[in-house]
Amino acid sequence: MAVFENLNKTYSPGVAPSVVEYYERSLLENMKPEMVHNRDAQKRTLPEHNGKTVKFRRFTPFAAITEPLAEGVTPAGQTLTETAFTAMVKPYGGHVELTDEINFYLLDNMHQETAKLLADQAALSLDTISRNALNAGMNVQYANSKTSRGALASTDKLTFAEIKTAVRNLKRKNVKPFADGFYHAIVHPDVVHDLTADTMWVDVAKYQDKVKTERYELGTIYKVKFFESTNAMVFKAQTYIYGTKTSLTATAFDAATKCMTVSDSISEDDARAMTGLLVNVQITKSSANSVTPMCIERVDATNKKVYFRWVPASTTDWTTANALKVVPYGGGASGADVYSTLIYGENAFGTIELGGTGRNVQIIINAPGSSGALDPLAQRGTIAWKVKGFCTVILQDDFIVRLASGATA
Repeated sequence: MAVFENLNKTYSPGVAPSVVEYYERSLLENMKPEMVHNRDAQKRTLPEHNGKTVKFRRFTPFAAITEPLAEGVTPAGQTLTETAFTAMVKPYGGHVELTDEINFYLLDNMHQETAKLLADQAALSLDTISRNALNAGMNVQYANSKTSRGALASTDKLTFAEIKTAVRNLKRKNVKPFADGFYHAIVHPDVVHDLTADTMWVDVAKYQDKVKTERYELGTIYKVKFFESTNAMVFKAQTYIYGTKTSLTATAFDAATKCMTVSDSISEDDARAMTGLLVNVQITKSSANSVTPMCIERVDATNKKVYFRWVPASTTDWTTANALKVVPYGGGASGADVYSTLIYGENAFGTIELGGTGRNVQIIINAPGSSGALDPLAQRGTIAWKVKGFCTVILQDDFIVRLASGATA
């Protein structure tokens, strides 16, 4: 760290402001383009001394007025109605420890390389936080008329018809498209592989005005503009129920006691591992297959009995004739990956501004020797990224559709 051997902490008088500003600017420039899940959010700044919460407001639209004005009579005034969303912001960050010998013996400037790596980590971290928040919405559409995530197979792909249905639902809720005239969507590359084969797909290469193409923009289909992200949500099935066990086959089920008897041997350790576990109960029959998420209450290893915390109102199909099984939780049918494609309009969600007057993003450089007695030989320094406060929240659940589908393996 020879370049900074005369420096103290980043914001102390010993640090040239231009050095800090360069790294902070570099961090912001590297972070923002990668944060696809934040690109269309309402943004709020994070000024100092204003608490740890941020408030977003949603106003209720006025209804149509169909009564004519009476001559000389002023009608009663209307009342504004708003819904306030308050979210707590939390700090995030990470650091790397560098020794004094790294820059002394190596030819490369390790600070610049480390700053790039930290910028990538910061972008992935904040984008993942936003992705998880946006995928927690209740407005879900399952591909191919399926009714649950667990019922989706890899053949239940995202199609023009599914997108058309999602757009219709947004229009019914009077969701406004963006200024470019399109709703926007975030899509995983695996889904793109199938979607671009659709005859209705319009690739960016076919745009009349290619100058306005944005980063990560792939193309459009039926009033939806798609942006690709490898960080788009994929719901993956757990590989095993416990140990290396991939399924438990039922030999009987008693709805009254919520108990399933299985053919598989269960040890006492296995029984303890399964207690409180979330699993899927899978039914396979000729008419239709189904998967129901269930929670295991306890396991009687000696008698091979699995007791559930709850069961559905109807368990008519829970018979051994329908190949009743317990399988790992998380994905689609037979453990297929389920992909989330988010389709949304304006003002669907909000987040915290990273730049601006709040100086929300920091790059923090501590030179060797800056730790005092903790580093008596001036051997260790650090470079870190920190976001003072961040959160993402859905503002209008009806304004964002989570379209769950399979994809070609």
